[in-house]
Amino acid sequence: MVVKEVGALLLSALFVVNSALAENSISFLINPQYNNYSSDTRFDLPDQVIKKPQATSQQIIELTGSYPNQLIDLTYLFSLHNQLSSNQSSETNVNTNELYLTKNWDDWEVTLGRRISSWGIGYGFRPLDVVQQYDQQTLARQSTIGKNMLALEQYSGMSSWSLLWVNPNQSDESENREIESIVSKYSTSQEAYDLHAVFRYNELNRFQLGLGGIHISSDQVAVHGSLLLSQRYQKQIHQLAGQSTVLLAERFPYETVDYHRGTQALIGINWSSSSKHNLIAEYWYDQQAYSRQQWRKLFELAKNQQNLLNQTAIPPTLIQGNIAWSAMATRAQALTQHNLMLRWSYDADHWKPSANILISAADKSSMITLSTTRSTHLFKFEAGIRLFNGTNDSVYGGLLVSNILFMTLSGEY
Repeated sequence: MVVKEVGALLLSALFVVNSALAENSISFLINPQYNNYSSDTRFDLPDQVIKKPQATSQQIIELTGSYPNQLIDLTYLFSLHNQLSSNQSSETNVNTNELYLTKNWDDWEVTLGRRISSWGIGYGFRPLDVVQQYDQQTLARQSTIGKNMLALEQYSGMSSWSLLWVNPNQSDESENREIESIVSKYSTSQEAYDLHAVFRYNELNRFQLGLGGIHISSDQVAVHGSLLLSQRYQKQIHQLAGQSTVLLAERFPYETVDYHRGTQALIGINWSSSSKHNLIAEYWYDQQAYSRQQWRKLFELAKNQQNLLNQTAIPPTLIQGNIAWSAMATRAQALTQHNLMLRWSYDADHWKPSANILISAADKSSMITLSTTRSTHLFKFEAGIRLFNGTNDSVYGGLLVSNILFMTLSGEY
């Protein structure tokens, strides 16, 4: 795989050197973080069992460009990722984020290759991102890896229609669940509103139907919302969670469980004032995340497993390994079903401060992010802190990490 990525990068460099028509840009991102961990969490384990690096840093260089031609256009985005950590060796990867060909006929456009496609509506969560989902809570925005596809699209006035064949000939058993899908989207934009409708079919979810829109109420207020209905969805459920007698497993204890009729929904409002203040409030429901009862059972299991460390003659390595398995559920992107997000920002002349709070409505735990940003024509600088609050049996209060200090420096040339 690395050989293919490097080959694609060299191919792009060849276009840059040999064609005066090629349009290219290079961007960079540096994102160091300092992590503090909680000793009160029920998932607390020695560093040799669960790695808890205090200092990490990722460095990314991206080459973005296009090569227009009378017959067909080429677009590409390649990235070089370097990851540093205080408790492990450096990792470097070369990725092909995008590499696709485009052909236009009047209002029609055909695309073949790997392309990034993000259709969602929302700031904290985007139910309509059915082609690919991106972690909206990440501390460092970076280009995601696109999906392999064949796309047919039509653009007519203020409306568009798309038909995509995504991940051709890939099955549910492939890496990262990159399953084959047929996706369609229709969008229309009017003076006071935008409307979007999406449809997807694949073997995992079967039929999915989504609707979303933005309504501009005034110069200062806009309301947005989206709804996605799935015929089927899946969760990874810990088979010992909720058990009172069997607390330890000898093999990986999670099982894929099928559910029917899943719902993901979001409603939000965006207010911007003439004094450069901006407020966003969103509520969303994600049925594919763990329910409060499922989290309660998992935290109770971890508590009982921790108690075994001092009460039995069972080898500690077996118990600690099971606690590490229990902690795996906290790594999901969408942690809770009911979520409330409030965000404030102020666009000052030089600095842009912001405050973001994400609340788990079921257990009142929260994730608070405070930051400030400075942008110039050469670079963008951001620094801040993220705090996790709540009791040790709540979603955010029960995480291993208690707070994160972060800084991001990025630029494009």
